[in-house]
Amino acid sequence: MAVLHWMWRHKAWTLILALLIGFSITPIVIITRTWFIVHTDQRPTAAPAGYVLEEQTEGFTCGVHAVSTVYRAYGLDAEAERVRWRLGVDTKAVFWMGDSTGALHPDLWMVLAQDFFEADAIDCAVDDAWQQLLAHLDTGHPAILLIVRRENGHLHWVTATRRINDPAQPDGVIEVYDPLFDSPYHESADFMRDHIATCVLVRPATSGRQAMSSISAHRAGLDELWTARERINTLQPD
Repeated sequence: MAVLHWMWRHKAWTLILALLIGFSITPIVIITRTWFIVHTDQRPTAAPAGYVLEEQTEGFTCGVHAVSTVYRAYGLDAEAERVRWRLGVDTKAVFWMGDSTGALHPDLWMVLAQDFFEADAIDCAVDDAWQQLLAHLDTGHPAILLIVRRENGHLHWVTATRRINDPAQPDGVIEVYDPLFDSPYHESADFMRDHIATCVLVRPATSGRQAMSSISAHRAGLDELWTARERINTLQPD
């Protein structure tokens, strides 16, 4: 009762303490659900063995499927690695907003780093962004893309797997694994210009799993989240 009495008499301090506790909970949850969860510690293979298109049956799990598509290609089991839980897709990013579930950049970057992948974002607004994506795909490694969907303008994670040779498209064509479609589809250079908000180039890491790399990956993902927010405002569905 004494604590309640103090809180009642010192409302301003009580509010400040509540805010401090609230802000501290988020990083604690992030660290707990990523670093301290048991991993298999299995390393990805040096190159992907082939991609499997996964079906999305829930409205906020596209990020899970995009990551799982990459993991399966490199011989990793996304379920054994607890990818869905570690990405936090079932946790609201803003607790009073029911539509704020789904995979966010900081979690995506950190999970990939913890599972022995490197994730490097390219600036989608520069003139040679499309060529940078093609050059990466030509190395045999995929990219994870956050796109603005043509159909409705919604944000959606997909996986770009390889370049497709198409004489009719001199600027190049990519193959996209989208969990909302039952087969891969192809996209050309206007996809980068009009629909891609984030382009994450993914490859197996050369170093081991370290706590500091996990923290720096989370920071890099947070930086890219702000960059993506600005770019999304410039993209429009067809």
